[in-house]
Amino acid sequence: MGTDRQSEDFEVELTPREWLETRRSIGMRPGLAITYAMLTRLGMPQMSFPCIHVAGSNGKGTTSVFLANTLTFSGTKTGLFTSPHLCRVEERIRIDGRPVAPKQLDKAIHAVRVMSREEPVLEPSYFETLFLSAMICFRALNVKRAVIEAGLGGRLDATRCCYADCTILTEISLEHTDVLGDTLELIAREKSAIARPGAKMIARWPYDSSVMMAIEEATSWGCGYWWRGDRLALVSFENANEPFRRIISGDEENIPFGLYDGSMTMQMDNAMLGHSAAQFVMDPPLVPALHDVMERTFWPGRMQEITGPKDVEMLLDCAHNPSGLTKMVDEFKIRKIREENSGRKFSPSAILIGATHQKDLSVFVHPIVELISEMGNPMVVVTEPPNGRLAAVSCDDLAAEIKLQNPSARIQVRPDIQVALSTAIDEAIDSSSHSVFDGVTGTVWSFGSVHLIGRILSILGQDTDEALTTIRWQDGDVVGDRDIPMKP
Repeated sequence: MGTDRQSEDFEVELTPREWLETRRSIGMRPGLAITYAMLTRLGMPQMSFPCIHVAGSNGKGTTSVFLANTLTFSGTKTGLFTSPHLCRVEERIRIDGRPVAPKQLDKAIHAVRVMSREEPVLEPSYFETLFLSAMICFRALNVKRAVIEAGLGGRLDATRCCYADCTILTEISLEHTDVLGDTLELIAREKSAIARPGAKMIARWPYDSSVMMAIEEATSWGCGYWWRGDRLALVSFENANEPFRRIISGDEENIPFGLYDGSMTMQMDNAMLGHSAAQFVMDPPLVPALHDVMERTFWPGRMQEITGPKDVEMLLDCAHNPSGLTKMVDEFKIRKIREENSGRKFSPSAILIGATHQKDLSVFVHPIVELISEMGNPMVVVTEPPNGRLAAVSCDDLAAEIKLQNPSARIQVRPDIQVALSTAIDEAIDSSSHSVFDGVTGTVWSFGSVHLIGRILSILGQDTDEALTTIRWQDGDVVGDRDIPMKP
């Protein structure tokens, strides 16, 4: 009894953020029981607004952001829950693109802590606490619809407790096999379990029959649709076997002619997937054109282009697993062809990379080596991101694997991220000074762990609310009957 009392007294002394940090020790805990119990104690805040639930292996965050912004531009006050965060935990909870205010989040975390102390005492995890806090914030701020990105899996993910009238599945790939299963079919079954009876589901077309069958079996008859990015088409599950070959370059309403040239970048594919879902939950005439949403959407750390120190151009992306890296490399190849066809150079002076633990480091490095070769053997600077849920891959191990697969690779090992960034920038400046082209500015590409990209953004001062807002507001913007406050 004395020990319990001391523990309670200790928790009372903690700030909401300090108490949130204690939740990390619980670790990842699949299951819905505690989340449902906590939602009941909190007055079922998730029932105050309908949600679109998004799961998948790659692209679910990007899809969620484009979808949420589509809803906002349509006049709907929209909440967005994503994970993990890059720089600040407030990023996980956004309203109309802007991270929630720290004081608002503190109030929500405090409410979760107070209700968790009721008998029987419950111990929500870090992720569960933030999901619960998001539901509280969305209700308090009168959100009309929310977009919820699943954390890990779907069937036993805390976000499965949201009230969803539409679901989305992005690309399915081998990931977290120790938790989700060691085959694509098993992973697809876990993730497709976000389907709700009678609710529409849109799934990215898989090229694996076992994945396709698992997703179709999870969905109510007549409610499932495949998104075929390679055909710019939505096809119902029931009509999936019918042949269709037509490829178009665009339509006059959503995709300007010429924007799609037969090569689909992953960002555009995810944007179109989210945009298609918006048309299922809204009056189609109110849905803004896709190209308008794409031009006004900004997703920090995802193919983000910024000007860094000494006017060096930087490109940052959170590609952190083999399938994500492969997609990124494919996109770079497409962009290289387009840029060179227009008479512009497209290759980095230096690549800065750091990764968290990988099941098979050699497989993780394959697309990196392909990129190095494709881009003319730029300098590679390896570093170690701050430890998150998974430990970082050591610089020496990462450098050794790259060197093993590409003996001619030029590698610099810099464990400290700030030093690594300076090394890459210096290489970019030096390479541009020796360029035979006038006015060429050196570039640095950085990818890998979310924690790496977040740390770089913080170093560059790109961690403010304005820098992390996912919508580029313009002067005079009005959403519904709400004037949008302008940001500098």
